[in-house]
Amino acid sequence: MDSPTQGTRQINSEEAVADAIRRMIVESVFDEDERITESSLSRKLDASRTPVRMALKLLHAEGLLIKLEGRGYKARLFSEEAHVHATQVRGVLEALAAQRLARNGLSSLNRERLDKSIEATGAIITRGIIDNEAIEAFAVANLIFHRTIMQGSDNPFIEDCLRRLEVMPGSGVGEVLATSRVDWSMNHIIVSHSQHLIIKKAIEAGDGVRAFTMMREHSSAPAEYHELF
Repeated sequence: MDSPTQGTRQINSEEAVADAIRRMIVESVFDEDERITESSLSRKLDASRTPVRMALKLLHAEGLLIKLEGRGYKARLFSEEAHVHATQVRGVLEALAAQRLARNGLSSLNRERLDKSIEATGAIITRGIIDNEAIEAFAVANLIFHRTIMQGSDNPFIEDCLRRLEVMPGSGVGEVLATSRVDWSMNHIIVSHSQHLIIKKAIEAGDGVRAFTMMREHSSAPAEYHELF
């Protein structure tokens, strides 16, 4: 297998090495029973062993690597059940962010961002055509909506916890499920657009309970919506 850094300069920071290994795990570069060691990764990444060692400890703490007896680790595989669990956790965290934003109040900048996101999804519905252009436009608008609420919550721990979920495909903040992108219909976009409107209205009204309830439903049930439509 070619090195992920082939043709580039050596990476030696712990953060850069950890990011490279995360990508390898998400992209299923490692075999199910492959033993991952400092020496093997140092060669693959063209990195010094010290940052590799620290990165492995970090990813083990994050739950992405499983410690093996003796030396080495193996990559954690993401089952369908794991995706469901991650989506449920994301729903609660995003709901908490919406609740805090409702209680803290919308800044003019965050209000503008939410408005532009909703206008963009509304334009897709008005156009009435589902193609790659529409799906990409929705993905961008949806990401803006969710990230605005997360960042507007003014709680860095929410963002930190959500960032840990991003290593699992389809579980990042505001991410359109990659496995279902080709199956998106206008119904999916209409439902999401309608929920965005309700969530924004609750936030503007300072209704933290309503914002929490709707955001949790919106963020934790996309897989169920794909089964319904």
